[in-house]
Amino acid sequence: MSSAMLPGPQAWRLAAENRADLFQALDPGARIGLVARGSPEKMLVWESSDHAVEAKDMPFKGYGAAEVDILLAADNDALEKIVVATEGPLFEVLRAGIRSGSVVCYMLRRRCDLETKGYDEILEALGFVFMGACR
Repeated sequence: MSSAMLPGPQAWRLAAENRADLFQALDPGARIGLVARGSPEKMLVWESSDHAVEAKDMPFKGYGAAEVDILLAADNDALEKIVVATEGPLFEVLRAGIRSGSVVCYMLRRRCDLETKGYDEILEALGFVFMGACR
């Protein structure tokens, strides 16, 4: 069984730039990871800084040690679609994958912490809409 590849860091960074509207509210240090569910040795990470969103490959040491706020785990079919969509409707593809179950979205921080870090727009783009106060 061949495993699909993660997008390259350059394509991932450009995908974030294409949707700067979603990333501009993120606090510096906010991190979103993507792993291949079938072979999660490596993780692709978006990391927000003061001026931009960086993308880099990192070793994946497990869900508890991932050091990201949100982790997306995609199966091979979803990864193939994600790679193609980095130049276009990436968040629509991620949202459809989450809805179908081919992408699992792990929120590794409490909802209040995600909201505080500026994740509202990204979570909404992924199909998560929170109503009411966070208390």
